[in-house]
Amino acid sequence: MNALVDWLTNATVVNYLITHFGAMAMYLFSLAKGFGGSKPALKRLFPGKPEVLYDRLDFVAIVLAGSVIGTIFFRPLDPLQALAAGFGWTGAVNVLTSKNTQDGPVNS
Repeated sequence: MNALVDWLTNATVVNYLITHFGAMAMYLFSLAKGFGGSKPALKRLFPGKPEVLYDRLDFVAIVLAGSVIGTIFFRPLDPLQALAAGFGWTGAVNVLTSKNTQDGPVNS
């Protein structure tokens, strides 16, 4: 039991779990904005499956990728950095995969 407690109190593990939480939270926030995630790709990979399967696989894929990539790229050293890493990855994917909703170029 001490090994499990030691593992769960390890700063790297705690920061990864916080990054995972940040990725999950940003994914859920992104759903309200119409984030499509990986569902189109999943539908091409696994055609003819129930919609709920695509929803669940999309959630797991985006959150898992967000937490792993956020941890690798940003190497968070404290909980605030870990949360930002989770938010950042999922937010970046959301921005990169969203369709442009503007009618034309932005004039400044």
